[in-house]
Amino acid sequence: MADSYLVLFDRALAQALDDLELGLYKPTGTYTAAESTLAKPAILVSGPDLPTTLDNCIVLNQLDPIIEGRADLVHRVQIISRLAGTKTQARNLAWSLRVALDQKEQIPPGFYVSWSTIFSELAATRDESGRYTTYQNFHFRGRRPL
Repeated sequence: MADSYLVLFDRALAQALDDLELGLYKPTGTYTAAESTLAKPAILVSGPDLPTTLDNCIVLNQLDPIIEGRADLVHRVQIISRLAGTKTQARNLAWSLRVALDQKEQIPPGFYVSWSTIFSELAATRDESGRYTTYQNFHFRGRRPL
């Protein structure tokens, strides 16, 4: 079975975040703890579950898209970022994601996204393992696939 348009979109978005040096995306294989660092967290397209073996990660969670008319589609993607560093480091990563994606065009490339915007954001308190998590919801407005 071929991958769905939504899966392909998530993979392209993960690669775009890697290209922007916000994390490390591996299309195949698993991440080691050494690869997933504070400076370059692992980017996963398996959302919404956070991995149990990685302290530093960005998880893309595709929410149901909004179909607008016959031609347009709004991708709703929740980006969950988790870091085992300080609260400041977690806030800096969330801000970097916002700067990279909010009010932008053509991200991810090849999906005819005319505009992206942040819709909401929630910073969670530190968990029992000392990790900070931020939940950001982005809308990517583009063309519907044929």
